[in-house]
Amino acid sequence: MEPRLSEFLQAERQLALANHQRLAALYDRPPGSLSADQVAITGADGWQFIANGSNAWEQQYLGQVRLGDEALGQWQAVFARRQQAARAIGARFAHLVVPEKQALLPQARWPGGAPVQGDRPVQQLQKALAPDAGLVYPLAHLLDESWRAELAFRGNSHWCASGNWFGFEALMRAVFPERRFDFARVPLARAWWRHDLLLKYVAEPVYESVIAIPRRAQLVYDNRLLATTGAHVGNHYVLQNPAAPYQEAVVIFGDSYSYDCGFADLCAAFFGQVHFVWNTVVDFRYCRQMRASLV
Repeated sequence: MEPRLSEFLQAERQLALANHQRLAALYDRPPGSLSADQVAITGADGWQFIANGSNAWEQQYLGQVRLGDEALGQWQAVFARRQQAARAIGARFAHLVVPEKQALLPQARWPGGAPVQGDRPVQQLQKALAPDAGLVYPLAHLLDESWRAELAFRGNSHWCASGNWFGFEALMRAVFPERRFDFARVPLARAWWRHDLLLKYVAEPVYESVIAIPRRAQLVYDNRLLATTGAHVGNHYVLQNPAAPYQEAVVIFGDSYSYDCGFADLCAAFFGQVHFVWNTVVDFRYCRQMRASLV
């Protein structure tokens, strides 16, 4: 075990405990309590989860919303096209699915057991796709590390710094198994975060001290779409790190998990250029222009 990684994991867990002790009154509500907008739900010991929303998040997890044969066929075609397009530009392709918080902490959401009715969509895809299709769903790896890692915040829908790291580690093992990624290169810093699920229950601004992955790479381009319009889809920035061990370009088409929760900055600790585009559409022409080694 790397000493720095071990020290970080211990510090993150101690900080999470201190935050909960300090803010216990704000998290203390009966299990099953929904937020006013019906999106967040409280589990055991104040743990908060996405319940509903536009993606039917929890309904997917429970197997209540599933992919039909036609949809599965469409996804198989999408993966095949993306793999072919990546090979055509000399890049590797991966579709990283961040494990649901319910999957990481099922006992915190359902102490009596989750009422799962069948495979959720990502599990259907795992069975339908070939092993080399590019789907990376690092749930098993994160669960293996859960004995020592927090992985997620109590009041946030996103993974914390340790979740970022072990998700990144699983991704790199899938796409670059021949390379080594040393945690000693990962930047860490204390920060104050206002968690997105807790704020649905508490009107007053509440900030928690966390260990985050800060931006150490140079920001060489930013269209500042979120800052200027409030829009999410379409945000685009580029990070550059001349000290990174792999002077290659990585292009991420993603969402909030990569935008400002540390994942893009984690990638920039190891790759010379990291391009982030908030979109589900993969633009391989852009990837070709940027000479991407990973999409």
